[in-house]
Amino acid sequence: MGAEECCDDHMEVSISDSLAFREVQRVLQSVRMDPFLIDLRDKDEYDYLLLAVDPTRKRDLDEEAMLVTTLKALSEAVPKIDIMYHHALLNNIFTMCIWYLREDTRDALLDLITRLAAVADQYLRECLQMLVNNFAPPRPLVPTTEQPRWLARKKEIYYQLHESLKMISDTVPLAARILKDIINRSMPKLFDTKAKMVSFVECMLGLDTERLGDLIGSTLLEKVVDLLTELDVNITWEDILQEEHSKGIFEMELEDLDDDEDNLGQEGTKALFGGNVFADKLDGLMVVVCEHLKSCDRDRLFKEYCILKTIFQKAVLKVHKSKFAQFIMFYACSLDPEICGVDFALFLTDIFTKEEDDAIARMSAVSYVGSYLARARFISADTVVAVLKRLVEWCDSYCKLKRDPLKPIDHQIFYASCQAVMYVLCFRLRSIMDYPNLKSQLFQMPIESILMDRLEPLKVCLPSIVNEFLRQARAARLFNAPVDLPLEDIVESDLSKAFGGANRLDMFFPFDPYLLRESDRYIRPNFEFWSLVQTTYSNNSDDDEELGDLDAPGMNVDSLDDHIEIDFKDDDDIEYSMNKMSITPHRSFHPMAMSSGSGLSMPARIRPSVSPPS
Repeated sequence: MGAEECCDDHMEVSISDSLAFREVQRVLQSVRMDPFLIDLRDKDEYDYLLLAVDPTRKRDLDEEAMLVTTLKALSEAVPKIDIMYHHALLNNIFTMCIWYLREDTRDALLDLITRLAAVADQYLRECLQMLVNNFAPPRPLVPTTEQPRWLARKKEIYYQLHESLKMISDTVPLAARILKDIINRSMPKLFDTKAKMVSFVECMLGLDTERLGDLIGSTLLEKVVDLLTELDVNITWEDILQEEHSKGIFEMELEDLDDDEDNLGQEGTKALFGGNVFADKLDGLMVVVCEHLKSCDRDRLFKEYCILKTIFQKAVLKVHKSKFAQFIMFYACSLDPEICGVDFALFLTDIFTKEEDDAIARMSAVSYVGSYLARARFISADTVVAVLKRLVEWCDSYCKLKRDPLKPIDHQIFYASCQAVMYVLCFRLRSIMDYPNLKSQLFQMPIESILMDRLEPLKVCLPSIVNEFLRQARAARLFNAPVDLPLEDIVESDLSKAFGGANRLDMFFPFDPYLLRESDRYIRPNFEFWSLVQTTYSNNSDDDEELGDLDAPGMNVDSLDDHIEIDFKDDDDIEYSMNKMSITPHRSFHPMAMSSGSGLSMPARIRPSVSPPS
C-alpha cells in the first residue's frame, strides 16, 4: 500500500491518501475468492492490512498516523468489505478499544463504524456492540482515568460515542431497538468493579437526551434503577454499622456539630457504613444519576421524573430491603418541588387509596408518603395538609364501616395509615400551626375520633411514634381525649409487630436519614433531620408566647396530662423515648446514657428503619 510521507503540503497528503484508498480497495477485492486461488502477493498485502488494524498492537506516532489513513481508506471501501472473505479484518475492527487512541484516530475509527452500521442487514449489531463495549475504559487504564488530564479525555470519548450512536440511530431505524437489547445484555453485574459500573452508567445516561433519549430513555433509566436496587438489597445494616459495633446505637447516631465540613448551615451528619463494597458502588452510581438529573432542563426533568415514577412503582415500591435507591425519586422531586414534588405525594396517596391494589403495595405507599412528607423540606405545609386530609378521610370511612377488631393484621392498611398520619405530624405539626388557615383545616379533621376508635390504633402503632405524636398533639390542643394507654419504654410492641406482618411494614420508613458518604451532598440540603424540627412542646423561652396561640378553644392546659399514662421518670427517660422515633430495634443494641443537662433534644441522624427480611 505504501506509507504516507510526512509533508506539510496539503495537496501531497491528499494525493497520498487517495493512493492509499485505492490500494486498500484493490487489496480487499483481491482476496474476495477461495483462499486457494488468492495470489500470494495479494495475501501478503492483506495480512499487512490486518496488521495495520491489529487491536492489540502498540503504536508510535508514525504508526498511528498510518492507522488513521488505513481507517479512512476502509471507510471509503466499505462496499468492498465482505463478511465471508474479510472476517478477520472485521474482527480486528470490532475489537478495537478507542480509549488507547488519539482523538483523530478515534474519529476515523468511529466514522468507519457508523458507515459499516449502515450496510443493510450486515454489521449493525456488531457495530453497536463495539460502541457499547467502549462505554467503560479497559481495566489497565482505570487507575488513570480520574486524573485531571484524563477527565477531559473521558468527556471527549463519551461525546464521540454518543454522536456515533445518534448518527446510527438516525440512519438505521432498527438501531434503537437493537441498542436497547445490547445495553440490557452489557449492563454491569453485581461483582464488577466500581470504576466499570460508574463509567458505563455515566456514558449510558449521556444517551438519554433529545431524540435518542425519547427512543430508549425509559430503558436506560430502568436498567440503572435495577442495578441500584440490586446493589442496595445486598447491603445489610450489619455491614453499614460494622465499624460502630462497640457503641450504643443512639450514641452512634448523634450528629456531631463540629463535623459540618460542607458548611450547609445545618448539623453535620456521619456516614456510618464502613467500607462495604456494595455500598461504595451504590454511592458512586447515585452520584452519576443525581448529576444526570441535575443536568436536565425543566422539560427534560419532568420527562425523566415520569419515567422514574413508573419504574419506581414497578421495581422499587415493594422492595422493603431497599435503603438508598428510592432517594433518586426524592432528589428528582427536590429539583422541581412545585410539580414533581407535589405529584409524587399525590401519586403515592392514589396508590394507597385504590382498593383494587394489593395490601402490600398500599401499605408501602402510605409508608412512603408518610416518610416523604416528614422528611422533604421542599414540600410546602399546604401540600402536607392536603395529603393528610385524604389519609384522614380514608381512615374515617374505614372506621365507619364498624369492622370487628379481631387481629391487627386484619386491619394492617388502616393501622399503617394512622401511623403515617401521626409520623408526619411529629415532623410537621408545628410548621402547620404557623398558618391559621392550615391550622383550621387540621383541627377540622376527625383525627382524635379515628385514634380513639374501637380498633385502638394508639395501642397498635409503634409506641415511639405514638408517644411523640401525643406529646405534640396535646401541646397543640389537637388531641384531648382521655387515653388509658400505659406505654412501656420500648420502641415496638407485640401489637405493632402483628399489624406489620411478615415484611414488618410497621417499621418501614423509606426516607430515613441517608448514609452514603459521597452522594449525601445531593440529599442533605433538602432533608429534614429530627434535631432541626420545631416541636409544639419546645421549651425554648423564645417560643413560649407562640405556643399560647396554639391553644384550641375550650382546652384546659393543666388537665391535658391527666389522662395519658406514660411513665416518664425524668428528662433522661423523655429524651430516651424520643430517640427511638423512626428507628428499628436490634436485640444487640443498647441505649446510651443520655445527658440531661442540655434540655430536650433528639439525635438528628437517627438509625434508618431496618428493612425486614422478605
